[in-house]
Amino acid sequence: MGFKLTKSHLLEHRTRKIKYYTLGNFGVYEEITPVKKSESSSDKKRKFTSWTPWGDNVRINSVKDLSNAYEEFIEYNPNIVLN
Repeated sequence: MGFKLTKSHLLEHRTRKIKYYTLGNFGVYEEITPVKKSESSSDKKRKFTSWTPWGDNVRINSVKDLSNAYEEFIEYNPNIVLN
């Protein structure tokens, strides 16, 4: 899939980062937050959510979820023009 990074910004005193990716009118945003000190991992938590122009949000946990969300988006709006 040819997603394009559209926008990126920092929230909450620069501790949480949001990145927006789009494919035509379909989009996904990635939320990156630091792991709490009580947790043993030094990685950051990542959460992916898709959105549509009409306000539907779907949590994405895998590539299959992303593919299904995109296919449902195309079925719901078959007249979409991809860039």
